[in-house]
Amino acid sequence: MKMVFAGAPDAGAAAGTTPTATSSSGALIQMVIMLLLFFAMMYFLVILPQRRKEKEFKQMLESLKRGDNVITTGGVVGKIIDIKKDTLKIKSANSTELEIHKAYIAKVLKDKEEVKEESKESKEEANEEESNSKE
Repeated sequence: MKMVFAGAPDAGAAAGTTPTATSSSGALIQMVIMLLLFFAMMYFLVILPQRRKEKEFKQMLESLKRGDNVITTGGVVGKIIDIKKDTLKIKSANSTELEIHKAYIAKVLKDKEEVKEESKESKEEANEEESNSKE
């Protein structure tokens, strides 16, 4: 009784070597294609959005100026009173001044005037879209 293993063929099976070599090279190509697809998906779903967020964060930090209202990552709300290279001094109450690192700014709050202007613009755009859709 002869035992057959699923591994490499024996020397006596000369006719079976060609299909095995072809199928193993086909499997290798298929595996490489799958790996390339996986890395492409990871790039577009993880790496690219992270780079965009970092770019937006850097732009936000560069656009900080005195008088801006900010929220820190700890939840402290204050107005910028001084800007240094890596730190900000914010005033959070009548007499409370905090010096924090720029990296801990979570968000710049918009002034009430800017919010009103944006809401007016968005309402005007919505009205224009409704009038265009009716025609």
